[in-house]
Amino acid sequence: MKQESSQNGLIDPSDPLIDPNDPKGQLIQFSNAIIFGGKFYAPSLQGTLAVIEEIEDQFQVTRIRRSNRVVDNVEVFKLQIDDLSWLKMDNLRDRTLFTGIKCCLSVPASQDGCRNNCVYFTHHSVDGWRLHDMGSGFISPCYDDSGSKIKSPVWEEPVTGKSSR
Repeated sequence: MKQESSQNGLIDPSDPLIDPNDPKGQLIQFSNAIIFGGKFYAPSLQGTLAVIEEIEDQFQVTRIRRSNRVVDNVEVFKLQIDDLSWLKMDNLRDRTLFTGIKCCLSVPASQDGCRNNCVYFTHHSVDGWRLHDMGSGFISPCYDDSGSKIKSPVWEEPVTGKSSR
């Protein structure tokens, strides 16, 4: 369903709010929000930005902006189990983080032959895999699905010769 502003410039609150960046057309799910100048700015899980304002004692989405489908920053947080808080990580040291649409894995870089202090990631809005170097802050393509000379990753599990039964 396409969302359009009504005559007063507001999005009709009776319409379901479909996330324009969600490939399955799911309802928008906000991941966070900040308040600035009396308005809430809320990104969705799929990268859509919504502006929410209080109008006539009700909060209403007044604008929606699709993402530009560019990942220009990567932040890594570690869950502190003792108080369930998030600690921002500026350095992964000898670790490498792989994160995809439905998975996340941290490995010791020196043992697995990966670049240390890096995040390998993919996202529905990005073709192939990208590498974020935590030290320099640069993001570069590393595995590409679009036919470039960079090969897609092949994940292999070691064969131990023992049955898991």
